[in-house]
Amino acid sequence: MSKLKKMTVRELVVFCLMAIFAGIAVGIGGTASLLCVARLHDGYGKLLGGLLFSVGMYTIISFEKKLFTGMVASIPKMKVKEMWQLPLCFLCNTIGVWFVAVLVSFSPVHTEISEAAIALIGGKVHADGWVMSSLCSGVLCGILITMSIWASHYAPVKGLSTTVGVILPIVVFAFCGFDHSVANMLYFYFLGEVSWQVVGYILLTIVGNVIGGVLLPLVVKLRGSEKDNSI
Repeated sequence: MSKLKKMTVRELVVFCLMAIFAGIAVGIGGTASLLCVARLHDGYGKLLGGLLFSVGMYTIISFEKKLFTGMVASIPKMKVKEMWQLPLCFLCNTIGVWFVAVLVSFSPVHTEISEAAIALIGGKVHADGWVMSSLCSGVLCGILITMSIWASHYAPVKGLSTTVGVILPIVVFAFCGFDHSVANMLYFYFLGEVSWQVVGYILLTIVGNVIGGVLLPLVVKLRGSEKDNSI
């Protein structure tokens, strides 16, 4: 994996493009997951939807695209002057996700996707206790995302299946409905609501993803086995 360093203009452009395409991958995976849930209407729909969503993460890891929730694993060893990469990555991820959302808006499955997204995120945002829910859900998602990313590096060393290691944590977080800050931007696009509560939900989910995402790297760093396992 490439080390974090000062970027040239060309590297910055490539970084942004890789982050946008990571957002596109998440958007496509999220769309497939929503459609699955909308058509099956039961636990099997959520399970299969989680499996379909994992396609996006598998693509991101395979092609080393830049995903915000993956980059947070590098925070323990990032310098302060490198932290600007995180909000830029999230912004580019969001652009990619919304690009997919716009395309879906003109597709035959728009109604199903829109209704499923509104039901999913609308219920969370307007639920009682949404503050702690969004934060804690974000933490759990962040933990699972880091587990998925690091599996691509540690699984082969342990003689385990990389594919299973990458996909399984994604299926778990999607099935449980834990909040992924980038994927949520797809749902918020279809919700079409702009309010302080929505902004607060987004920010708390981001904070939760960061907290959860750095836990494993911090533990590894403490045991003296720090490695570059970010994407």
